[in-house]
Amino acid sequence: MMSQSRTMGAPAVIVGGGLVGCAIAYYLARRGLRPVLLERASIGAEASGRSAGGVRAQCRDRRERHLAMASIKLWQGLESQLGFDMEYVQGGNIRLAADEERMAQLANEAEEELADGLEVEVWNREQLRRRAPYLSDMFIGAKYCATDGIANPILATWGLAWGAKQAGATLLTHTEVVGVEVQAGQVVAILAREGGNDFRIETPRLIHTGGAWTPQFSQELGIHIPVSPARNFIGVTQAMPPLFTEFVSSHDLRVYLRPARKGHIHIGGVATSVGTFDKLVPSEALRHLARGALIVPALEHSSFLRTWAGTLAMTPDRLPIIGPVDGIHGYMLATGFSGHGFCLAPIVGRLLCEWVVDGEPSMPLDDLRLSRFADV
Repeated sequence: MMSQSRTMGAPAVIVGGGLVGCAIAYYLARRGLRPVLLERASIGAEASGRSAGGVRAQCRDRRERHLAMASIKLWQGLESQLGFDMEYVQGGNIRLAADEERMAQLANEAEEELADGLEVEVWNREQLRRRAPYLSDMFIGAKYCATDGIANPILATWGLAWGAKQAGATLLTHTEVVGVEVQAGQVVAILAREGGNDFRIETPRLIHTGGAWTPQFSQELGIHIPVSPARNFIGVTQAMPPLFTEFVSSHDLRVYLRPARKGHIHIGGVATSVGTFDKLVPSEALRHLARGALIVPALEHSSFLRTWAGTLAMTPDRLPIIGPVDGIHGYMLATGFSGHGFCLAPIVGRLLCEWVVDGEPSMPLDDLRLSRFADV
């Protein structure tokens, strides 16, 4: 049995200091609660700080598109609300097609997106050349969303963490959760360790945003969460004169590109290695990322300054798990974002705050609850 050196109380405890966890802490604190956020490493050290930073609504599953659209509206005011520069830019998003099959897929997506209120445009070859002359001529068309954009993933996470702290949240980094106390089906306390010191946080609410590490924690509660780790990799080029403002991707080449503020270009691989926590970037990954020059020929003679990898949290249906867990009152999840949770963080933070404070969220989340995997 562990011995606690101290005991504290909190209206809610958030496990995980990524963008989603910091967003939840921020919105809870703004509503007058003083949550405690626990992060075993540093803020944004894992998937959030290693992501592409895409803030997009297009090319999503319909069950989460409304969340992305609502989140983008929050993104538009976050920097001024926080007083913190996140390098957020609505530069647009271009999804490219190299053949007629991909073009038909984009056209079908556009029809559904327009029906849901998302403004997108389908461009033919001539329109693509006119709107994005920096692209190679191998593409026959594209789909474009002007309201999509990018943000600096590290600054965005730090900004929400700073905002949460300013509003009254307590952020404890390098602090590991080592146990949860549940009595009569109700969360009553979190057992944590900071360095060599153990302590207890009495709380009725645990919100778990642990990404790919969520199953390791939840299985101790007898909860099966179907989330698997996967590796993504990104390289950043040397700085160069401005080439484009859009987030650009080709699923035919399995590569995406996005500009950074100081002229660097981030190039990422769409493909991932599922089932690994390994963050090494193999030599074949560099060859894969070099395909970026096939999309933007001006990159042909540029060099990579550095590369990195991150760990994604993948679910079987590639949709996040958000909401209360049946059987344990006070235990909520926000995990399994499958590589596209960066955009969703503000709205997920606000909706889970509403769930805690008001008893229910202002937008439906039933399709994203863990219970959908009851038979998995």
